[in-house]
Amino acid sequence: MTSAATNHDAVQKYEDQITEVRSRLAEGPEIRALTAAECDTDLFALWMLRYSAHGVHMTHDVERWIATAGERCGELGMAALATALSGHARAEAGHDRMMVADARALSSWLDADRGVRIDVDALLAAPPLASSRDYIELHERVTKGDQPWCQLAIELEIEQLSTTFGPEILKNSERLLPVGTYTFLAEHVELDVGHTAFNRRQLGGVLKERPEALPSMVETATRALECYAAFITECWRLAGDDLRRAGGSQ
Repeated sequence: MTSAATNHDAVQKYEDQITEVRSRLAEGPEIRALTAAECDTDLFALWMLRYSAHGVHMTHDVERWIATAGERCGELGMAALATALSGHARAEAGHDRMMVADARALSSWLDADRGVRIDVDALLAAPPLASSRDYIELHERVTKGDQPWCQLAIELEIEQLSTTFGPEILKNSERLLPVGTYTFLAEHVELDVGHTAFNRRQLGGVLKERPEALPSMVETATRALECYAAFITECWRLAGDDLRRAGGSQ
């Protein structure tokens, strides 16, 4: 059996165990609403504003998390993976700044065009949401733990969201919002195709060498998806509250 075939088999065992978790997220009411053609403009915009502003906490340390995982993998004798993760970490630098810019642009547009005023500075200065804290804690625990390669499972699942739900949410962004208010999403829909392939390949390599890591990979991936689904839901709820305060229809 070729190395590529062995990698594929290892990844398939992982995929078989995580598919149901992915399906639960896809069937959530928030994802359905965000990808629906009839999505309300103001509610969608307010969700994107909340997602961007609160998402800064979710993205600010991604470069460090991946780099730390790489360093720990190197310490544990996985030199090739350490090198690969080091390069991947650099590709994530500065993405939180895109979310800040999107949040400010959305706030300005909502005020000027939709008559909905949101204090974006207050949102950006606010502490992480509960779901964000859980997500951050997961990264910190994994990257500093005894199985740092499980960071690959987090990256695979979260970056893959950009290739599954991302395109439909991007369509609604292009239909409902002005250009320049969803740059983070637009870039990740494009870039994360390659990032997902990288993560899947590296994860397969780890599972080929360490098949006993499969349960931890699946557990970590499940927790990552649960945290991210909770974040989407929390932003949706807060957007609804914003719209009601503004006297909107939702």
